[in-house]
Amino acid sequence: MDPVWKFVVLLAVCGSVTGDSVIPVGHLQPLGGHRPPDVPIDELHTIPHPREFWDKYVKHEKAVILRGAAKNSPSFTLWTDKYLKDKYGKLEVRLEGKREKHSWLPIGVKGIGRDTIEHFLDTYHDSDAYIVSQLPTDMYHEVLVQPCLTCGSFRNSLVEIDLWMSSNGGSSILHKDAFNAINCLYNGTKHWKLIERKYEPLLHKAWEPSREIGGYSEVNVHKVDLLKHPNMAKVRWSNFTIHAGDCLYLPKSYWHQVESVGDVNLAVALLFARLEEFDDSDCDTQKVEYTPLSDFQVMWDWPGFGNMTMGHLDLEMGARDQLYEMAEDSEEGLTQDFIFQLLKLELPEYDDEFLLGKAERGFAALDVNSKGSLDSDDIKALDWDTLRAFMLEYENQEPSNTELFEYSYTMPHEIMKVMLKLAKKNGQLTRSDFIHAYMTQLGGTEKFGTEIFDRLVEGQDRDMIKAQDLTVEILQHAVENWLIRIKPAMTPEMDEEYQEKMKEFERWIGLINVAVDAQTHTEL
Repeated sequence: MDPVWKFVVLLAVCGSVTGDSVIPVGHLQPLGGHRPPDVPIDELHTIPHPREFWDKYVKHEKAVILRGAAKNSPSFTLWTDKYLKDKYGKLEVRLEGKREKHSWLPIGVKGIGRDTIEHFLDTYHDSDAYIVSQLPTDMYHEVLVQPCLTCGSFRNSLVEIDLWMSSNGGSSILHKDAFNAINCLYNGTKHWKLIERKYEPLLHKAWEPSREIGGYSEVNVHKVDLLKHPNMAKVRWSNFTIHAGDCLYLPKSYWHQVESVGDVNLAVALLFARLEEFDDSDCDTQKVEYTPLSDFQVMWDWPGFGNMTMGHLDLEMGARDQLYEMAEDSEEGLTQDFIFQLLKLELPEYDDEFLLGKAERGFAALDVNSKGSLDSDDIKALDWDTLRAFMLEYENQEPSNTELFEYSYTMPHEIMKVMLKLAKKNGQLTRSDFIHAYMTQLGGTEKFGTEIFDRLVEGQDRDMIKAQDLTVEILQHAVENWLIRIKPAMTPEMDEEYQEKMKEFERWIGLINVAVDAQTHTEL
């Protein structure tokens, strides 16, 4: 180790003293300032065979850089702004905003957080919007899957394909993702900081229900407060740069923070299952070569319009395997009531009426032969379309996947507060005043603002309502579509009880919890 870095490491342990206070090394510096990066990441210039990829990397959750692995894809050279606009411009994508610039989501021609590729490309150089979206299936044929995923258990493990595109750089928070991924960069440069998931107890993770697999840290990655978050000083990390044409294998739940550099950043991520074992029985007969993505089955694909399916569990480990074990170990087989009881366990914040409806619709999707009870052979025979239909009912839909996202995005109590404030100030509420305030103060769209005011004056052909006429009933009627989408929250107390009940249930049924990330490491 360089002598300078040895000195830095010594300071990281001892701290620096100013007066009576001890200031840790790296305090209020960017993430990683507390010690040099010393966790090595392999760099390969040839793609490993699927067996080697499993044995050396996926099995051990070890990241690896695949230099030049994206350059064989037609998309690497074809996907210029002009080409994308001309060929795929009418397809839709999901948008997010650069966190450091704006708290609101950007608005595209299709609404909040939704745009067409054409409009995005016309505006993204002058906005804070960037694409984080499922890749539309029409674009699959121009993306080649790396040979390391083309046989064995990998072949049918693709869960979701994501598209990332931004301009003028950007920065992520420190977070982890649910699935294994191969991230391929087609344009721009990305600086990655990686932290193995064994360090998660030290990362000051923001609280969320334990049933969630992803997560993020509360730490400010641009200015780490080591007095507020002292455990960060104990974390070892990796640092490297991915250039256009490179790919990165990022293991499931591996913590990372990314800085994007350049006028344009364009990447595709192949998300694949959290595999626990690898069957290579077809690897001697299957061609192990770059293969068009369109030749693969993807568990959750999307045509580029309508509701997206981002963020769902995988259909095999997350759905079939769990259903199979429950059907196998239950004397009555898998029934609607069994699913209802499981939903009560997993979603304790919801009432029985809501959960019973989910159970009825979910079981109806599974019970294709109207048997009333399913055994393990029935579960084994289910195709992916049936499992998708079940999961769409069983799992809660992520609002940002839908075309009606705005009903969940703007809060009804905030909308009513704006209406009452304007009415009190002016003695009346006009259509133009409300819609302007709804858009500028709440980040909503004109379309949904118009809907609210139309319901406010329903049955009356007017653009004004007097302050004294704004009763609670009228206000609630105006935002009814917002009120009915309010979700109950799971509290930490509920979550503790949920964890205990889930452990008991898993012991009884003999299930493996595919969402578990907790590990014990003596080296911490």
